[in-house]
Amino acid sequence: MSTTPGFGDRLARAVAARESQVVLGLDPDPARIGEGAAGASEFCTRVIMAAAPACVAVKPQLAWFERLGSAGWDALERVATLAAELGLLVIADAKRGDVAVTSGAYADALLRAPFDAVTVNPLLGTDAVTPFVTAARATGRGLFVLVRTSNPGAGDLQDLRLADGSPWYESVARLVAAWGAAGVGSSGMSDVGAVVGATAPHHLAVLRELMPHQPFLIPGVGAQGGRPEDLGAAFAGTRAAAVVAASRSILYAADPRVAAEALRAQLWDVSG
Repeated sequence: MSTTPGFGDRLARAVAARESQVVLGLDPDPARIGEGAAGASEFCTRVIMAAAPACVAVKPQLAWFERLGSAGWDALERVATLAAELGLLVIADAKRGDVAVTSGAYADALLRAPFDAVTVNPLLGTDAVTPFVTAARATGRGLFVLVRTSNPGAGDLQDLRLADGSPWYESVARLVAAWGAAGVGSSGMSDVGAVVGATAPHHLAVLRELMPHQPFLIPGVGAQGGRPEDLGAAFAGTRAAAVVAASRSILYAADPRVAAEALRAQLWDVSG
């Protein structure tokens, strides 16, 4: 059995130590910063150095790096390693999920240094998620499973009513709670968390009830229209119960550190 602290406890300690729930999303859009891996690396490095004191984690969106081929992967490794060296957790936003053997390969690829957690798509069910859970738990890393996302089309499938009248995302939430049950640490947080969008805050209370031990990764604040003041139900009085991802509102701010500090203050007030 591993003696490495579980991801839920690591996250709780990081939130307390840094007094932040801000996750800096790294989406180096070439339309904003220019083409090329070197430009992406330089841009992300500059923003991380500015915003890191106000953040608890970074969340590189892998697609923006993968599109650049092997040079993009090198850039991803560089910026993720920098973030880790600055004491930030690194969440690989990959949204992977496939048949079990392929999920195992994805887990091997992404649940290793410098990454601390990965986002996972649960559409293929338990056998597809289990390899991620196993790999993460063995090394003190974590998962954030898509439950109710922030994009405009999320409701097309996630809000569909099942035979018992409940929405699909509630069934996924129950599965996530079950997958994470054995990974709940002394902080009360599990190593299996949930991605829950800020753009549909009316879902937060029921999702928190269904997943009392899951850390929430909440995208959608800022450019997508989500508001920090609407997220109180996600925390339920526990500071480390949720972390909030912001990308464009920090990346392209006149002063990324000021933008990150402002969001940190708002979230700390809401979560207390």
